[in-house]
Amino acid sequence: MKIQTILLLYDALMRGETLSRTEFCALHKISERTFYRYMREISRFLRQYRPDCIVDIMRDEGKYFLKK
Repeated sequence: MKIQTILLLYDALMRGETLSRTEFCALHKISERTFYRYMREISRFLRQYRPDCIVDIMRDEGKYFLKK
């Protein structure tokens, strides 16, 4: 389940989707803390293998997106 959820996050970001933290957590039944850990892992991966891509956040809305 962990790998599938991380891959779902990664796939959505790569397709240009904006991810709502609260909606994603509710849909996949994970805590916000888990969401943060998964996003941190994706960010680390991108820094190493896709340095042109950065995970960014709309702080007021709690939405994440990929910035190229």
